[in-house]
Amino acid sequence: MSRTEMSREPGGDELRARALLHAHDVHPFGHAPQEPAMPAPPDPEWWRRAPKHDEPQPADPEPPAPPAPPASAEQAPGVHVHITQTSAPQPDTDPAETDRRRRIRRWWAYNGSAAAAGWALQLDAVIREGLLEPLGNSATPAGIALAGFAWVGAEFVASGYLRLLPARLHPPVLWVLRIPMATALLATALNTPNALI
Repeated sequence: MSRTEMSREPGGDELRARALLHAHDVHPFGHAPQEPAMPAPPDPEWWRRAPKHDEPQPADPEPPAPPAPPASAEQAPGVHVHITQTSAPQPDTDPAETDRRRRIRRWWAYNGSAAAAGWALQLDAVIREGLLEPLGNSATPAGIALAGFAWVGAEFVASGYLRLLPARLHPPVLWVLRIPMATALLATALNTPNALI
């Protein structure tokens, strides 16, 4: 049988594909599915009984309930979306909680930027190669101790000599004094056995 003499009767595969497409309500391009007729409204004269704007309307003490979904798809075809609005979440208005969050953000900004400055100045390499690598498994306590000594030294300098500087220089000087401590903590977290990060 040549191509021009092929039969026009569908084969088994075509019948199975057609049944599958029909089961999923898929139609070929250009052939729109027939829409079922919309049911008539329950009361065709509803618009005549609507209250006039001039008449006083009774107060509604509670919001109307959302409409119930139709009992079957034959009653109302199509997609039905019901939206129930919930109340917006209340923001945290506790001043102590807001203050705590602000202090945490400030601490991370000060110490994070100080650690980044120490990283840029290669202080982490000095700490890693001079202290952490030679100590091996005992590098974690040594790195934490180094950070503690740096913190004590910064507090000593700040409490003893900061009052000699003008007040506008206090924040930058305190930040510079945090660089060794923050860099020691960062180098310890990144370069010790069983590193934290």
